[in-house]
Amino acid sequence: MDCTKIMVQGKTLTVILAKDGEKYGAFCPELDLVTELDSPEEAVEDLIEDIRDYADEYINDLELYSKSPNRAHHLSYVEAVKACKSDWDIKMLIEIKHGSIHV
Repeated sequence: MDCTKIMVQGKTLTVILAKDGEKYGAFCPELDLVTELDSPEEAVEDLIEDIRDYADEYINDLELYSKSPNRAHHLSYVEAVKACKSDWDIKMLIEIKHGSIHV
């Protein structure tokens, strides 16, 4: 009998997904990124795009970001994202938690 193995890597980033009225917000606390769209799937996909764009921007301006008091700690997360070859790889870094917004 052939045995298939499913491997799961440890999660690096958290995405908190919450409903706010008719919109869904997705927040990545490790990178201080947030987005809001009409569906939870759209919000997560948009946040993944933002994560990729932020990682590119961080690396392109590494000297500035790595010395910034509120951004320097992002480097290990950015390096993990930059090692990803696809959005699927980024999704493998993410643990999605569900929450609600209270103001």
